[in-house]
Amino acid sequence: MSRAARSGKKEPSGSAESRIERKRFLVRLTLSMVSGVLLGFSFPPSQLGILACFGLVPLLIALADVTRTRALLGYSYVAFFLFHLITINWTGGFEHGHDVYMMIAGGVTMVVHPIFYFLPLLAYHWCRKCLGDVPALIGLPFFWVAYEYSHTLSEWSFPWLTLGNSQSYDVAAMQFISFTGVLGLSFWVLLMNVVAYVLYSLLAQRRTGRGAIRAWVTVAVLVALFLAPKVYGWFALESASHESRTEQTRPTNGVTVGIVQPNLDPWDKWSMQGYQILELYLHLTDSLVKQCGSKVPDLVLWPETAVPYYLLDSANRGMLNYLEKRLADIGVPVLTGLANIKVYSDSTKAPPSAKRFPPTGQRYDTFNAAALIQPGERDVQWYGKMKMVPFAERVPYADLFYFFDFLRWNVGIGGWQIGPDTTVFRVDRSGHKFSAMICYESTYPDFVSAFVRRGAQFITIITIDSWWGRMSGAFQHKQFALFRAVENRRWVARCALGGISCFIDPYGRTYDATELFSRVVLCRTIEARDEVTFYAAHGDWLGTASVWVAGALLAACVGQIFYRRKRESEWLND
Repeated sequence: MSRAARSGKKEPSGSAESRIERKRFLVRLTLSMVSGVLLGFSFPPSQLGILACFGLVPLLIALADVTRTRALLGYSYVAFFLFHLITINWTGGFEHGHDVYMMIAGGVTMVVHPIFYFLPLLAYHWCRKCLGDVPALIGLPFFWVAYEYSHTLSEWSFPWLTLGNSQSYDVAAMQFISFTGVLGLSFWVLLMNVVAYVLYSLLAQRRTGRGAIRAWVTVAVLVALFLAPKVYGWFALESASHESRTEQTRPTNGVTVGIVQPNLDPWDKWSMQGYQILELYLHLTDSLVKQCGSKVPDLVLWPETAVPYYLLDSANRGMLNYLEKRLADIGVPVLTGLANIKVYSDSTKAPPSAKRFPPTGQRYDTFNAAALIQPGERDVQWYGKMKMVPFAERVPYADLFYFFDFLRWNVGIGGWQIGPDTTVFRVDRSGHKFSAMICYESTYPDFVSAFVRRGAQFITIITIDSWWGRMSGAFQHKQFALFRAVENRRWVARCALGGISCFIDPYGRTYDATELFSRVVLCRTIEARDEVTFYAAHGDWLGTASVWVAGALLAACVGQIFYRRKRESEWLND
């Protein structure tokens, strides 16, 4: 009994309402937190991808009777902050604490990036207010996928947390993405959440008769939706296994690829002497060739920035000649990550963000690059990384905001310039063509497919990944490569400085995966493929379609607002 009741005084009418409202707030807050945790633990290295299929349901329940936009922002922020805290806590390199700037950038990413997820939820909220629950729930998968697609397009892009990425351990379920790309998995995850929320709503109303029938129908739809991609995937995998048992790969389609994982410290390697680091890689390459036996590799991969200086610059021609001679003795071509430099003889033709040599002021750019060093080939093919980690590698739109002189403040660790083109490498010995994705680039679905459209017969990924210690980053990055293999039906050869290196077949199955922080060499004969999947040919068509559908629904919302205002105006005039 309250003090007011004991004294015989009437309790203020607002206090009961405030207690009810406080209870509602706590329930909504708890539900939002549950959504964040479920979504967070659906991502690698957790193998509970199924959590993503229901992870948004608690948040949708929490938002069911929310009318104010500010409250919507608050609850969604709580959910997605926890989601980020669980999934990308590795971005700051907090385990090792080597780089203060990296820790600040990682912390800012976890705090700021959850705000972006307000966009699809705001569209859903607005659609509910204008058109009702059913159109809003139908529109939610389109709003979300449109957002994820748009978040791959700019220099601010960050596709790491695409919801479809949560399904990387379910190889059967991902097979249909050879038609849709990973956005198809996102769409499927959203549909699962929508149907599960509808089922909750029907059960919460405790209806009998037709209501009970609707609930059972919804259960059937949910089960069918859950099983559909898995059933297709099981048939696809069985068909692939049957082909591998009954058909032998033609020798002309086989390409033997070697991988060198040196397990160097990603910071200390920058202070190593030029010949010292070359000798280490050459020694490991020589041991790799001996390990392969009669199958001499057609190509050997060294990791991202394996050569941490400007090997292709004329000032280092002696080192390049030495490397070419040693590789000729060993008998293999090498794709290596390296730093590359371009000096502009005419500074007026340099991009605004180009660096300057002191004291002359001559302009130049540096690239996080990959180069194919082939014995007897004087013209070295090279590729400059085109998709940068925002702020960590390059300040977004640095050419537009060059006047801030970011490099003076060491913003953008490498200050790398964006590479000029989507280079497809060609091995002279065998004629095979391949693409070289550098680290973060492998998280961009349509970007990777662009190389396949240009003739890449297999995909290579060179990366470091030991920046992050044993936190989840290295495991997530490796798992996301499975989607690129399935989307394009291409073999993927993945070479990491400190792990995880591996081979991935065109159906997303992993072979020879290495342990983190181990010195290992790998060798495997894979297939160079020429067929182009529907997704590789058409790119993110589902993302584009979702933008159009989302735009149409939002246009309908605007039309409904004008219609209501017109009716109100007519009613007042009458």
